[in-house]
Amino acid sequence: MWLERCSLSGLVLLLAAGSAAATASETTRVVVAGGGLTEILYALGVEDRIVGVDTTSTWPAAAQEKPQVGYLWALAAEGILSLSPTLVITTSEAGPATSLNLVAAAGVPVRELPAPRSAQGVEDTIRTLAVLFDREEAGERLIGNMTRALHDAEQQVTAYPHAPRVLFVLAANTQLMAGGHDTAADAMIRLAGGVNVADYAGYRPLTPEATARLAPDVILTVDYVVKESGSPDKLLARPALSLTPAARHRRLVAMEAERLLGFGPRLGETVAELARLLHAGMGS
Repeated sequence: MWLERCSLSGLVLLLAAGSAAATASETTRVVVAGGGLTEILYALGVEDRIVGVDTTSTWPAAAQEKPQVGYLWALAAEGILSLSPTLVITTSEAGPATSLNLVAAAGVPVRELPAPRSAQGVEDTIRTLAVLFDREEAGERLIGNMTRALHDAEQQVTAYPHAPRVLFVLAANTQLMAGGHDTAADAMIRLAGGVNVADYAGYRPLTPEATARLAPDVILTVDYVVKESGSPDKLLARPALSLTPAARHRRLVAMEAERLLGFGPRLGETVAELARLLHAGMGS
């Protein structure tokens, strides 16, 4: 299901996916906020209708050439409206709500899809967008390719004898921010055969003492965190991480943020790569 903000009533309406077909004119000029959504639209072959994207939309590389409207959590209404869109598509993670409400108040439909946290969630998103853009056959082909790749990844994961204990680090420039349950990172760790050591929901700051007690075998993060830290060694040397088994054995895995957290059609390939990296050096 998705949400559509209605500027005429000022209410948020819950629509069933089956009744959500858009007119051809509505999908003429589309702003997309969400790397996974952008990747799906490119895979469906409707990239010519995209007039703007958010900064998480980094794949394929051509998406980075589109005008940008800000970060997923910090979208700018003025930037979106300046592109004269006929539709804005994003996920339930997007914000702030005030910006999206301003866009809707200007008469531009805003459609929010649930942020997927599973293969089924990605399938649902692909089907929803395929119907919206009248690309049902292409959507089913895309789902078939993803399903086969994910099956191969699952076979790979079951062959590993151990489940590494993993801590996902979202930020470390000031205080360490780590991801617990009910996050995209947690879902990816589980799909790749790991165990998320953070036993809370969402993202929280961690002290060095709390991190040491979690004792992760592997630190998982995104590429920009390593870049902000200066190097992998400097990141692992941070007080919040230096006392962990992961730091002692230099087990750090960094992936592109959109690929790791975006839950797009490359899910199977991403799970396979993440599983390989998380289990590397864990022994037999």
